[in-house]
Amino acid sequence: MNEILFIAFSTLETWSIFAVSFTLFRFNILKYNLQIVPISVLMALLNYAIWHEIDMGSWTPMIGLVLFTLFIFYTLRISLIGSLIVAVTGYASVILVQTAFLYGLQLTGIASVAEVQAGGTGYYILSAVSSCTVLLLSYLLYRLGYGFSFSLQHFKVKHENMLILVITVATFILLSFLHLLKNRLYFVEMIAVVIVLFLIYIALRRERTQW
Repeated sequence: MNEILFIAFSTLETWSIFAVSFTLFRFNILKYNLQIVPISVLMALLNYAIWHEIDMGSWTPMIGLVLFTLFIFYTLRISLIGSLIVAVTGYASVILVQTAFLYGLQLTGIASVAEVQAGGTGYYILSAVSSCTVLLLSYLLYRLGYGFSFSLQHFKVKHENMLILVITVATFILLSFLHLLKNRLYFVEMIAVVIVLFLIYIALRRERTQW
């Protein structure tokens, strides 16, 4: 039963990451649900195997980010760099929401970081609350017409874009190892805020220019 619950909530969490990633860049997630739902289940199964079968949970964020990037690349048919930016922005946004809720759950004594890491009731509560919040925000963003609509099809090699590429890759690596700071939630939240604001800044600049 615990295995089924873990996979179900992990699937919801994965789907929420796709939802906010697509919505922030004005892609209609409903149009891609036939691809997103199966890959969300498969990624949830992979998460379960990594966490509980081969005990390599520390690699989950990096593997997840790689899979998100590749799936977005093949599904949306955009540039690999554009896919990386979409994936990192969505992933960082979800981390921001999750960390805020986890901090609140810890302050109220409902769940601790250790309980969430163990994949028990604390994880289910955090996953349900944060995923539903992200899905609701994604729905509101899309319905209200917010998001970035610049082209992600091509990435021209020039000084500014190479700087963006380097910083995006650095952000990718930072997000992959952010779990190491799980006992310092305020620091994780601060880093997540900085990452999201920076990625929004990049997106706003791209909105006014082209790759």
